[in-house]
Amino acid sequence: MVVILLLMVIASVTFLLIGVDPNSYKPELEKLAKNNNIELSIEGDLSWSFFPNLAVQAGSTSISGKKVDIPDIHFQQADFILDWKALLSRTIRLRAIAIDGADITVETVKEAANIAALPGAGAAASTQSPQSTDTTLPFELAIDELSLTNSRITVITAGEPDQVIEKINFSSTGLNLEGQPFSVTLKASTTLPEQASPLEFAFNSQIKFQLKEQIAELTNSQLTLDGFKQLPVALNFNAIYKGQEDSLSLTNVTGKLGSASIKGEINALKLQTAPSVSGELSIQNLLLSELPLDEPPQGFKKLGIHTQFSASETLVKLTQLKLALDSFNIGGNVSLKLEGPRQLEMALKGDNLVLPTTKGESEATSNQAALLTPILAPLALLDGGKGHIELNLNSITSDNIKIDQLHLNLFANGNILEITDLSGAIFNGTFQATTKIDLKEKTPRVQFSKQLVNIDIHSALSTLADQSDIHGSLSMDFSGTTRGDTQETLMANVNGNGKLSVKSLQMDNINVERSYCEMAALVEQTPLNQTWSNSTQLKDLQGTFQWREQKITLPGFTTGLGNLAISGNGTVNLEQEIYNMLITANLQGERTSETGCLVKSKRIRNRDIPLRCTGSFAEDGKGNCLPDKQFINQLLQDKVKEKLFDKFLKPKADSSQSSDPATDVTEEPTTEEPKDIKEQVIDTLLKGIFK
Repeated sequence: MVVILLLMVIASVTFLLIGVDPNSYKPELEKLAKNNNIELSIEGDLSWSFFPNLAVQAGSTSISGKKVDIPDIHFQQADFILDWKALLSRTIRLRAIAIDGADITVETVKEAANIAALPGAGAAASTQSPQSTDTTLPFELAIDELSLTNSRITVITAGEPDQVIEKINFSSTGLNLEGQPFSVTLKASTTLPEQASPLEFAFNSQIKFQLKEQIAELTNSQLTLDGFKQLPVALNFNAIYKGQEDSLSLTNVTGKLGSASIKGEINALKLQTAPSVSGELSIQNLLLSELPLDEPPQGFKKLGIHTQFSASETLVKLTQLKLALDSFNIGGNVSLKLEGPRQLEMALKGDNLVLPTTKGESEATSNQAALLTPILAPLALLDGGKGHIELNLNSITSDNIKIDQLHLNLFANGNILEITDLSGAIFNGTFQATTKIDLKEKTPRVQFSKQLVNIDIHSALSTLADQSDIHGSLSMDFSGTTRGDTQETLMANVNGNGKLSVKSLQMDNINVERSYCEMAALVEQTPLNQTWSNSTQLKDLQGTFQWREQKITLPGFTTGLGNLAISGNGTVNLEQEIYNMLITANLQGERTSETGCLVKSKRIRNRDIPLRCTGSFAEDGKGNCLPDKQFINQLLQDKVKEKLFDKFLKPKADSSQSSDPATDVTEEPTTEEPKDIKEQVIDTLLKGIFK
């Protein structure tokens, strides 16, 4: 019996070889394609093949179907594998198609969706029934296997670079539409914009089609992506597509993103009409060193994300958002309205953020920018719409600067950004600021207002400027404007006014009272035998200031020291980092303080005595306050003048009057007393000496 069957197969094959020329069907195939608005050109010959399968081989072939949105296809070779069992009934039945060296060009998105029109896609649908009576082809389609090797797809988009998917190797075994699972494998490679290395991807799955119910189900699916620098992707999932509902669900999604673990679910509805997506996503222990970022935040190691999400053509939402950056945790809700004028709502709350220690100001600024970018990035999506961001942190610490209870309230409206509240606690006090940024022009313009309450000056200066010689509690109100797009230009263009007050002001390494007493001793020509502390304790200071670009001017301030009433003015040059202050001291009484010096001269008491205080930010503790040179010269001139007057110009006392030394008090000359020629000569002489 077996011998008879073998003879029948041999006879059938011989009949095909001798009696059937496959090239005779080329015109009919091309005609059939043309009737369906498809241009088919079989350039090579059709021939028979026996090993490893019985097949008809087609050489170079081109297919084009612009009118029916079918991509341009050209392949080097195709094997149409026949079912030899059907030859026993003198029927040609296709069992498999193998295409090699296909080059597919897609010019529109619609054409891309119709890549399924490749040979075999439509053939699979014919596994349920023979071809219609309109088809004159003397063979049946019952394709079980389909393969595509060494092929590529080129996607052409007007105004953009071509996207090429190459090294395509696709195979499907057990292809059917009867609800039985069959296997699918795909490997390919592509190059993404701005990425040098190619992206390699592979896909394996078991697929089951239920044609009547319009259901496609994928199980045990595996997807790998390799080429994102150090961030390979490996996912496992199940999926089901329901044609009647036009929905797609991805369940049991697990895998790896670099070193991170991924878990989630995705549901998509109305894919062809009004697509919307929702689900849940969790990414844990993602190493920042693996992310393809130009400037990742320095000092941090890993990131974690968990959120529920939904997205449609009109709205994107992230709810129950949780972000973990090492030990720092922040979460909240984000929504972006896409229809009409876009509108962003973001509310985030975090615990304690500790920024890594930096080596310089530029590095600190870079780290802060890298951390704030994910928070502020959604503002770039507004496209002239409105946005609101509210941020609360328990604390944030950067380079030993700690801010507690940080609160940010930011609004965006077109080209206007407005911070209605930026507040917190710092240096044992509090701060609050408002800012309005106008982005209409090329160079942003800024209006601001800042308030400081009870800031510990010693702590602030020690941390910010390595200065430790000033103590006190600072309160300040300051408002003004600036312009620029960098920190440097913004600081250089500040223009504003403010007022300040300092309680319990103490200056180390400077003793204003000692300087005053030394000046008094010099004028009175009396020794100053006293031990002084190396600091000055002043009464509460009140004053105003003006900030013009890089120069701060203090037009006037008032304070006190013991019986000394102190006022003054001065400047601070931020660019040169120097200060120059003129302090005026007025002694109200005879002694500067309980532990101070005794001043007898009426020429000094109840008179404004100027002291000049100068120094540099870089010279900690090397500032000085000395009597004004011009004023001292004037006092010394007056003193010498007084002695010369007593010796040469003062009228001699009446001999009849008492000469009791106890009652002999030297009267100071009055300004109303007329000068004679001798006195004018003395003035001229003194000016020449002291000049």
